[in-house]
Amino acid sequence: MKNELSTVLAAMLQKLPGVVVGKKFNSANFTVRKKVFAFTKDGGVVLKLPTKTVKALVRTRTASLLVMGKRTMKEWVVIHYKDSADAKKHLALFKEAMDYVSTKAITVCA
Repeated sequence: MKNELSTVLAAMLQKLPGVVVGKKFNSANFTVRKKVFAFTKDGGVVLKLPTKTVKALVRTRTASLLVMGKRTMKEWVVIHYKDSADAKKHLALFKEAMDYVSTKAITVCA
């Protein structure tokens, strides 16, 4: 399933302008403007999204919060699919994640 999900995601996302499909730490990762907006993990896909969207997805049980070690990530959710092809239904979420990381301001301390 893991490789199948990576294949479905790569086929879907590499068609989008600016998306680079890569592999890191045994996972497929998807970047735009050198920023990761999605990656595969434990048979699911992880997306970086605005807090409002994250809360809505968790509330409807579409996704769960990403936990890395002991830290719960506020802007990252994990979505698991029974069938890898179901990921195609969330193309709008992937596009939102792309837009979010593309426009997120980088704070520079002077």
